[in-house]
Amino acid sequence: MRLIAGFLLGAMLALPAAARPLTSEEETGLAQSMDLYLRAIGSGNAERIVKGIPPRILNIFAGTAGIEAKNLEKTLIDQTAAMMAGSRFSDIAADRAALDAGDAVLADGTAVTWVVVPTAFTAETGGARTRNAQPMLALREGDRWYFVRIDGDQQKQMVTIAYPFLSEVRFPAATVTPVQ
Repeated sequence: MRLIAGFLLGAMLALPAAARPLTSEEETGLAQSMDLYLRAIGSGNAERIVKGIPPRILNIFAGTAGIEAKNLEKTLIDQTAAMMAGSRFSDIAADRAALDAGDAVLADGTAVTWVVVPTAFTAETGGARTRNAQPMLALREGDRWYFVRIDGDQQKQMVTIAYPFLSEVRFPAATVTPVQ
C-alpha cells in the first residue's frame, strides 16, 4: 500500500482554484446524482452505492486490499450489502444551500470539480437509533458526480491520496447522536 500511495501522491499533483458558486448545470447534475445516491442508501442498494465511489478511490481500495480491480466491485458490493443488512436508514437529507465548488486539474490532466455537502440521516441498528451528521465529498470528473463520506481520518487520508489538492481542506466533523 505504501508503494501505491507514494506513487499516487507523486504522480497526481494538482493545482486547486479558489472556491466559487456552482454553475446551474453543475447544480442540476449534482442534485440529480446525489438524490439517486441518497435514495440508494435509504433503500440499501449496495450496487448503486458502490457505483457512486470515485474510480480513483476504488483503485486505492484494490491496492490496499490486494484485490484485482476487476474483482473489487463485486467484493465491495457484497461487503456493503452485508454491512447494511442489519441497519435501516431514514430521514436522509443533504443541505445543498450555498455550496461552494473548488476546481483542480490533476497531473494526468483530469479536471475535477469538488463540493463538500453536509448530510444527515437516522440509522437504526439492533434497536438503537442514532442521528448522524457528516460531510459528503462530491467530486465531478468528466460529466459524472461521485461521492465519498468523510466521517473520520481514514476517509480523509484515502481521499487525499487520490486527490492531493484536498490535503489542506478542513472537513466539518462528523457527529453521531443517540435518538429516543
